Order: sequence, then C-alpha cells, then structure tokens
Amino acid sequence: MNGVRKLANRVGRGGGTNDSGLALVVVLAVTTMLTLLLVAATGFAVNQMKQTRSDQDWQAALAAAEGGVDEYVSRLNADGGYWRYGNPGNSYSSGSSVTLPTGATVNSAFSGWTTLPGVTNSYFRYDVDTSQYLTTGIIKLRSSGKVGVRIRTIEVQLKRRSFIDFLYFTNYEEKDPAAYSYPTDSYTPAQAAVFCANKHHYEGRVDAVNGVSTGCSVINFGGGDKINGPMHTNDSFYVCGNVTFASNVTTSYSPASGSRYIVNTGCGTATPSFAHTGDPSYAAQLVMPPSNTSIRQQVDPTYTSPPGCLYTGPTRIVLNSNKTMAVTSPWTKNGGAAYCGVGASVPIPTNGVVYVQNVPATADAYTTGTPANGTCANDYGLGFPISGDITAYNCKNGDVFIEGTLSGQLTVAAEDNIDITWNITYAGGASGTDLLGLVANNYVEIYHPVKLVSSTYSNLNVTGQVTAFTNPTIWAAILSVQHSFRVQNYDKGSTLGTLNINGAIAQNYRGIVGIIGTSGYVKNYVYDSRLKYASPPHFLDPVQSAFGPSLWTELTPAYTS
Repeated sequence: MNGVRKLANRVGRGGGTNDSGLALVVVLAVTTMLTLLLVAATGFAVNQMKQTRSDQDWQAALAAAEGGVDEYVSRLNADGGYWRYGNPGNSYSSGSSVTLPTGATVNSAFSGWTTLPGVTNSYFRYDVDTSQYLTTGIIKLRSSGKVGVRIRTIEVQLKRRSFIDFLYFTNYEEKDPAAYSYPTDSYTPAQAAVFCANKHHYEGRVDAVNGVSTGCSVINFGGGDKINGPMHTNDSFYVCGNVTFASNVTTSYSPASGSRYIVNTGCGTATPSFAHTGDPSYAAQLVMPPSNTSIRQQVDPTYTSPPGCLYTGPTRIVLNSNKTMAVTSPWTKNGGAAYCGVGASVPIPTNGVVYVQNVPATADAYTTGTPANGTCANDYGLGFPISGDITAYNCKNGDVFIEGTLSGQLTVAAEDNIDITWNITYAGGASGTDLLGLVANNYVEIYHPVKLVSSTYSNLNVTGQVTAFTNPTIWAAILSVQHSFRVQNYDKGSTLGTLNINGAIAQNYRGIVGIIGTSGYVKNYVYDSRLKYASPPHFLDPVQSAFGPSLWTELTPAYTS
C-alpha cells in the first residue's frame, strides 16, 4: 500500500484536480487486483490443506486397516481357538461356523468400528472367513480402516508358520542315527542314538568335520547343489563347494559372531551364493510334532464326520486322473464309516485324508484276522518286495506304496513308511488346484530295488515297469515326522539320473538321495509356490507355531461409513 500512496503522490504533483481523480482510480484498481490475488491465494491454500488432509487420511486409513490385522493376529496367537469367533450375520463369514465372542472375550471389531489403540481418530473393524480353515489351515481376514471420511479395506490370508512354507526344511542337519553304519560312520546306530540324536550342532553335538575323525555324520550342501526355493533349518548347516541358494534362507543357528552357516574345510573351500543380502537370517525353530496322530483323527468317525479312509497294513495306492484311486490292502476289512473300499476306482474321500495304520496287536473293526492273498511269507500280491530285492518289509507295518496322477486334493499318511514307487504328477498340472501331501511317521522314500550278485549291486526294474526308476518326477508336499526323506539303497547300484521334486520337503533328519557319480540321484528340487497360500488337507503344522499373514490384497472399501 505504501507503493500505491507513492504512485498517487507522483500523479497528483503532475497536474491539477483532474490528475488527482485519475490517481484515485489507479489506486482503487491496484487495490482491487491485490485483493483478488490475496483471495485466490487464500482459496488455493485452503484447497491444498483440504487435499493434504484428505491424502493424509487416505494413507492413515490403510495403516488403520493394517493395525486391525495386527490386533486380530495378536488375539489369535494368544488363543489358538480364537478362529472360532466372528460375526455369523456378516455375508463375508457365510460358510464359516463362527459365533460372536461373549464375556471376557468380547471383541467390538466384529460388529462395528473400534478405536485403534494409541492413535487419535483412527478406527478399524474386521470380518473373518474360516470356511477353509479345517481343511487348508487358512483363515481369511477382511480388515477395514477409517480416518475422517476415508475408508480402505484389505484382505489377508492368515496361516501358521508351516513346514510347507519352505522347499526344504530340516530339523537336524545330520544323518538319521537309525541309518548309521560302522565303520563307514564313526558310530553304530546305538551309539549315534546316544551321541547324535535329538541334538543340534549349537547344543553341543560333535560333528565329524574339519579334521575331527570321530563324531556325528553331518550332510553337507555340496558343490553344484541349487536350492530353488525358500529354506529353513533348525540346525547349523554345512556347505562344501559352490552352493546356490536361489531364495531366502533362514536358520535357528545364531552365533555371537560370524556367518550363520559352517564351511566344512575338510572338503576344500566353499563360496555359497545367497539370493538375499544378509542370508542366512535368523528365525525361531519350527518344532516337529511327535507323530502324525492328528491326521489319524481325520479317519476316526467318533472325531470327524464324514471321516476319511482307514486302511490296515501294507497298502498299495495308484492315483487315477479322475478323482479316484486303485487300492490294494490285504489286511483291511469293511469295519464301518472309515472303510472306503478296495479296487480299481475308489473315490478320493470327501475330507481328503487316507491313513494307513500298522496291523494292531488285537484286530480292530478295520482289520481282518487273516489277510487276503496269503501270509507274511509272500508279498500279499502287492509286488513288494520283488524277487532278488535286498530290501526287507515288515508285512504288518502300515506302509504305503504310492504312484500315479492325482486329480483333487489329498493327504496320504502312514503309521510307518511311504514308498514312492513311480512318478506322481497332477492331472491339472503345476498351475491347477491339485495338491498331494505325503506324511509318514518314519521314512518317505524313493523306491529303489537292487540285487546283489558276486559282491556287486545292480538296479532292478521297478514293480510293474520294464526299467529302473530313473529321472523320477514327484509333485507333492513331503513330511517325514521322525526320520528322513531318502532314496532306498542310495549307495548301491548305478546312477539313476535326476530326482525332480516339485513341492516341499520337510524332515527330522537330513536324508540321502545319492552319491553323485557313483549311485543314486542328482537333486532338482523346485518349490511349488502355491503352497504359500494353500495346503493339502489336514497337513501337519509345527507345534506352537504362530499365525501370520501369507497373502495381502487391497479391496474396494467394504463399508461406506
């Protein structure tokens, strides 16, 4: 305004009264212009503040939705049975058997907006879908966050940290003590059971590496090995040569300093390659369950309805591509609701579980006193063992012999061993919905019959085939609860090509699949990424494993106010 006055004074001194009038007009015009500019600037600033506030609320609403997920997960991990709660009146929960919590467990987030703890003017609410939890172990949670008038909704899949989160999981990075052979190993199986069993390296186990002549027999990751998927070990693992870890690697070994893996200098230098900087990173142990008893419950009519299929004693299963299976089970009889029958076209059970039990000391309702097709002196017509095979089978053990093409979702569990006798694939391919779980209390193993002639072992043709089991393809999630995934007679006979696994492998002890250049297989293991968000029916979970998000998606807001 001082500038305007000066302009008026200069104009006034240039002439008479007419010039004064002109000066006034100029002053008013300039004042009006400045006022309009000030109003426009103020309006722009206000609009910018509104936009900024709206943007802040938009971002804060997402944070509130994520806070809702964290709040629900904390409740779920504090109470393993909390998945039973939800709002049965909400359409998102249709198909779920949920109830609103009452009493001390009241949770207002199931039915309305709830203040996000510690944050002003931020709210969340969530809806739960547990319709697939009992079969896949997955809970879907839809969480909405609100700040001001802005609402955002996300959906997450929650599952326990699981064995099938990894292509390769091992509890103990050593040879199974039951498989020790003295003097090839430092100990007999009985000695290994004392010095090596149930003990991680960082818990004081002495390993025969780096010049130590007497100790437990560990298994290295060797030169040329490539792990094409996520891996976790509860133990400290050894590398020997140039190993490639193509995905994330975690271990429960956390030394005070140095790497979270050990180089076995007894076999030279090692330069492992890790896909992620900082790997291997630390993660808590995944605790093995003591047995697969919880799967056994899924074929018990007093526990679940409808039950799966219960078979007794050695049982052969050939998976058909039309949602059926061919079953031979000489010890099994029709004893009730869990009897699914035998023959060429047995439907896959509704709940997706087949369990094969040992022959009980006292015959139960599902066990015949005299097995079909003979006695323990022969193979019962199953074809195992074949003539000349050095491998022995106990004719009363709950062993499964399995192969074929699966259509559907199925978990096959054995009280004893599972032997993969030929290729196992999916009818829908790797991108379909077929999923197979193989869970044995003892070994899951690749069938490899061999014969001994004049001190020389040679491969035998596989039962029902005209060749040995070369270059097998196995699509499955595999779990050996007490022992290992391995190849029968891995150190005998000639090389068999490449063992191709598409799925996941979890085991208590490291199993051996071959000695490269001498016998057995070279490994080609690839993770089935569908296992990140799907699971074979009733597949075993670790003991006391926490829930966490496995898949995150933003949705159209589920609520308008």
